[in-house]
Parts: sequence; structure tokens; C-alpha cells
Amino acid sequence: MRPILALVVLLALAAPLRAQETLLRLAESAERTVLPDELHATLRATASGNSAAAVQQEVNRRMAAALERARAVPGVTAATGAYWSWRSGERGQTWSATQELRLTATAAAPTLLELVGTLQGQGMTIGELGYQVSRPLARATREAVTEEALAGLRARAERLAAALGMSFAGFREVRVDAPHRAPPPMPRAMMASRAEASAPPPSAEPTEVPIGATVEGDAVLKPR
Repeated sequence: MRPILALVVLLALAAPLRAQETLLRLAESAERTVLPDELHATLRATASGNSAAAVQQEVNRRMAAALERARAVPGVTAATGAYWSWRSGERGQTWSATQELRLTATAAAPTLLELVGTLQGQGMTIGELGYQVSRPLARATREAVTEEALAGLRARAERLAAALGMSFAGFREVRVDAPHRAPPPMPRAMMASRAEASAPPPSAEPTEVPIGATVEGDAVLKPR
């Protein structure tokens, strides 16, 4: 019976102490702007004609040549995308087919632009061209802004505790939200559906985008 009695006494003593605590719920955010560092390009090999087989063979030939050319460029990652084929015309006599080629580069972005210009000259068309924030840069920035938000949360708790004539004892709970990542900027690029062989390559320029994080916490305040 004595251990049970001692536990009851401890709980009875702790209740007034807990009653003297004040729980303050706070939220803090931090944000940084970064310059997107990864260039993405989507091109399409397209062909049309009266024969479905011939049209698709032409698309396959163009895509194989484009892949071979892209894989020879250091620092450029190449992957194929969706493949479509369809019929058009009043009697459905015309067959068309197209396949996407997706190219990505970070340090080799200028070389990628030259490659895109070359592929344009060979008859491929651009579907998209623009910069995005790479995963490593996004992760590093996200961690940095989360640490800033946590430091700001603690500093705010200490300031408000002092304003209330109390002392900050710590956090009972802290919640780190999934950070908001702004959508990639619209590509700032000079694009043409098809470039002549002697035409200059397209241009692309990144625009700064914000990456932020929000944290919430339940601060415990005690009388001084």
C-alpha cells in the first residue's frame, strides 16, 4: 500500500504545478529565394502520312537518332516520354504519330540549349523549355529554412513569455509542416515549333522562386 500511497501523493503535488503552467501555441515561418539550377526540355518527334507503319517507323528513326545524339553530350540526361498515334482527315486517311524526348541538365545547361537547337534543326519540336529547382538544392534550402523557422519559434516564445511576466520552460510539442515549394516559374525561353538548321539555339533564363517552411509549437510558460 505504501508505494501506491506515495504515487498518489506525488500526483497530488504535481497537479498544482501543472495548473500554474500556461500553454502558448505559436507558429513561425521562414522563406528563402533560390535560383532554379536544373534545365528541363521536352521535344517531340512527329510524322504524318497515309501509312500507319511508315509514320511510326519515321518517328522511331528520329527518336533513335535524337537519343544517340543526346547520350553523347556529357552532363545531359535523356529519357523518352509518351508515344501517341492517331488518325485524322475527313475519312481518317491520314496517320500521325509523335513521341516525347525529355532532357535534363544542371551544370551542362548551356550545352543542353545547344543540343536542343541542333535537334530543332533536325525537325524535332519543343514542347517545354525552362528551369526548375533541382532536388538537392530544394532539400538543402528546405532544411535551412526549417532551422530558421525553429529558431524564430523559440525566440518568439521567449519574447512573449517575457512580455507576460513569465519564463519560457520549453516546448511540449513541435510540429514541422511539409514545406511549401512554389511551382516552377514559367519558362523564359525563345522557342519555335521548328528551327532551321542554321538558326541559333533557343534561350532560357531562370527566375528566382521562394522555398519556405512553417513550424508550430506548444510553448510551456511558467511563473517567474
